[in-house]
Amino acid sequence: MKSEKEISHYARKKGVRSTLYKFGLGTGLAKRVTHRYPIRVLEKLIAETEKRQPEDPANYFLNGLKRSRVMYGCNRKLNRKRKDMN
Repeated sequence: MKSEKEISHYARKKGVRSTLYKFGLGTGLAKRVTHRYPIRVLEKLIAETEKRQPEDPANYFLNGLKRSRVMYGCNRKLNRKRKDMN
């Protein structure tokens, strides 16, 4: 069996998206989340959500993502139209 490092990035992203679909997130939101945040952070949040088994897993996941934004940040620019003043 392959370890997590040997699994391709695309396969990990696809697995995260399919799990988010099962939680009840829409297609567009799941794509935006996987595009903006590191896969390792999303995998940790998914594991914690599955471990706690809340009534509304989508809401629980998004609240955890909001709280983790302070620690991990977003790896993409949220406002791409803004240009630097330099």
